[in-house]
Amino acid sequence: MQTESDIGGRKGDFEPAAAQAYPALIRAATVLCWSRSDVDDVVQETMLSAFKSYDSFRGDCSFFTWAYKILVRAAHAANQKRARVIPSEYAMTQPQHLPPADRATILDEEAREVIDAIRSLPERQREIITLHLLDQLSYVEISSAMEVSLGTVKATIFQAKTSLRAALASKGIVRKAIHELS
Repeated sequence: MQTESDIGGRKGDFEPAAAQAYPALIRAATVLCWSRSDVDDVVQETMLSAFKSYDSFRGDCSFFTWAYKILVRAAHAANQKRARVIPSEYAMTQPQHLPPADRATILDEEAREVIDAIRSLPERQREIITLHLLDQLSYVEISSAMEVSLGTVKATIFQAKTSLRAALASKGIVRKAIHELS
């Protein structure tokens, strides 16, 4: 049984790591979740789960990488719940097609198009490119977070960037957005 001082000590270590990872988790959840209303809930659930299991965090990867694994599971569960209430064209039978980004959440039209293009990618590409572009993790960190080989990460990022360039170019977004994917 943990004493109050054990919990306080663990909490002291957890809070700075969580505060640093929080913005990146919000960005990732914005892409992975189908609805803005789920983003905050998923990140909150992720933080709560991370806190409860913080003693199992070994430190062999960054706190964000470890918390991202929790976030992916939480986002997937939230999307499955929402699949029961969304139109059939976005049902879980077609996980590669997520609803468009919420207009109330993302005001910049070009940013919304980029998010929509990312959401149109197959699930693994979407997750890996989110870690690479939005959270700026290295290939090694992504490999650790996704529990896949480094070669898989490199190939998946290449495929995702190729698909994103084509999708964005077809919408007339060629300047900054495609340059960012280089």
